[in-house]
Amino acid sequence: MAAVRRRALPHLHNFRDLGGYETKDGAMIIWGKLFRSDCPEALEEEEWNAFHALNIRNLIDLRSTYETKENPVQAPENIAYHHCPFLKEDSSITDPEEAARMFLDSLSLDYAVMLQNALDETAQILLQVTDFLEEGGVDFFCTAGKDRTGILAAAIFYLCGVADEEIIADYSVTEIYNAKVIQTRIDALPEAMKAEIPPGKMDLATASKAETMESLLNWMHANHFSELMKERGFGEEQADRLRASLLRR
Repeated sequence: MAAVRRRALPHLHNFRDLGGYETKDGAMIIWGKLFRSDCPEALEEEEWNAFHALNIRNLIDLRSTYETKENPVQAPENIAYHHCPFLKEDSSITDPEEAARMFLDSLSLDYAVMLQNALDETAQILLQVTDFLEEGGVDFFCTAGKDRTGILAAAIFYLCGVADEEIIADYSVTEIYNAKVIQTRIDALPEAMKAEIPPGKMDLATASKAETMESLLNWMHANHFSELMKERGFGEEQADRLRASLLRR
């Protein structure tokens, strides 16, 4: 199948192949292996067939348990679904309004803080991604495929040696593809809640600014992200397996 960056589907707006990015030592992420997207909760049979044609064997859902219960993903039998919450779970959330408020709060979270609070979860997800890549293609996603998905994509690219500029570029295009799906979520919020949103915060909903990712990468460099992962079980052996599945020279 031809190398295509964005795979536009009727019910998926931010579905992208992460192949084609060059590493600092001259290797390249291969096409058709690793994908990122918004949540495929509404996909129909033809769209799932497109996943199958791309040899996607495993889905990794980074959303919270509450989100997965409210909007479950019904994957076909030939694609394995795995729920791997990126953020620490808050099992007390059962109210839709409370969940909506958490969604709004998440729009202004600092990515470095998010990652720092989810290092254990990130290491475990990376282990799963590495295992699944040896079986075939992998798609990982959250609700809109921007924040949690963007951080995990950055972590994988970082460990593969992709240049910061390329990681930032991949993140920045999210804003273009993502505007409709996030705006739909905002439109569905209670009017009283939308009235409480401070000026400028609404803009963060669809924004994927270069400086946001640049700040995260600066934190990863300064805090030796590879070592942080090694301390949590994702060491050099696992990183070598990840790179072996994703990189070609």
